[in-house]
Amino acid sequence: MENEKIYNDRVKNFVDATSFKEPDKVPVGMEFLMWPFAYAGTTYKAVMDDPVLTAQTYTKFLDEVNLDFYWGGTISRPLKTNEILGCYDYALAKDDTCIEHIQVNEEYMTADEYEDLIKDPNTFRYETMLKRHYTAFNLPKEQAYEKLKEAAIEYKKYQTANRLITKNIHEDRKVLAITNSPLSFYSPFNVLFDILRGITNSLTDLRRRPDTVRKACDVIWEQFLKDFKYKPEDFKDKPFPLGRTVYHSECFLSPSLFDELFFNKFREQFLPFMEVGVKFFLKGEGHFINTLDRYRQLPNGAMVMMLDEDDPFEVHKVIGDWATLATGIRADLLQFGTKQQCIDYVKKCFDTFAPGGGFVFMQNKPLLCANDAKIENLIAVYEFANEYGKK
Repeated sequence: MENEKIYNDRVKNFVDATSFKEPDKVPVGMEFLMWPFAYAGTTYKAVMDDPVLTAQTYTKFLDEVNLDFYWGGTISRPLKTNEILGCYDYALAKDDTCIEHIQVNEEYMTADEYEDLIKDPNTFRYETMLKRHYTAFNLPKEQAYEKLKEAAIEYKKYQTANRLITKNIHEDRKVLAITNSPLSFYSPFNVLFDILRGITNSLTDLRRRPDTVRKACDVIWEQFLKDFKYKPEDFKDKPFPLGRTVYHSECFLSPSLFDELFFNKFREQFLPFMEVGVKFFLKGEGHFINTLDRYRQLPNGAMVMMLDEDDPFEVHKVIGDWATLATGIRADLLQFGTKQQCIDYVKKCFDTFAPGGGFVFMQNKPLLCANDAKIENLIAVYEFANEYGKK
């Protein structure tokens, strides 16, 4: 019963805060991926073959750092599975903990292959490109099957570790996984930007062959709509958990291209859901203050925005009366500042953003690598935030 009350109180506080009501306690959260191993004094490499030890080590920091909600909270990539299947797009960094994206290893589609993508997007993405990324599937059938069996053994370890991590954080500790809703938006252009063409090629294509890019985005979007089975009435008066979307290409786009490639589709598809009470979490990347005014076309309180490079005090002036800000401590202060500098900044954020609701506390960048935060700073910040945010 006590755990159930903790969970329900956290949900109520989160919904209140994101509905512009002052909660009993400002929700305190964190985005983290691989950093927790550093807190435990080890590396991911040292424990990755033992799923139980991986989960125990990963969640150790939560014995000292109290969270109401989290984003991320998993081992981000099945490295050994990928290696067995001939995919080297991700690898352990020099700290043996962070998983980094090795974009130079990616073999992207060529400009000439847009025609194949547009003609049959599913076959191109899930056969042509899959075999390009996972070269084991190009082997003779029996050899490919043996590789797949070997990879499955490693994938089970990875999956088990993440399942145990989720159980510890969400089920045992009742920390809210805020975006467990099935509603998710990933812009068609991000499919090109992140997966098929890469950053440089995609942005170049927008200038050199814009009509082709638009056709590709259209067919990717059409497939999304075919697969989308949810109806607004199924989510009526369900403000929690949140839907989710993320910026990747968006901070590189002009306002007009942002509207065309991201916002118009997002609004078209999910405004009916927001009108019945659904809220969306936006994981922002880069600078995007110049397009925040668009979100006033959505219902008040429908968006929770995690900020990145933009000054939260300036963002608050632009949209703080309409969207909840997920902010409160800068990553550079956690890594290089003093404890007092960190606490002073956190206090300023609470004093500015918390009155009247519309504020949840978290950092502006995820904890990815071993040295992303001084442990003493992080502990001090979260102790202060948890106490100062109470009524």
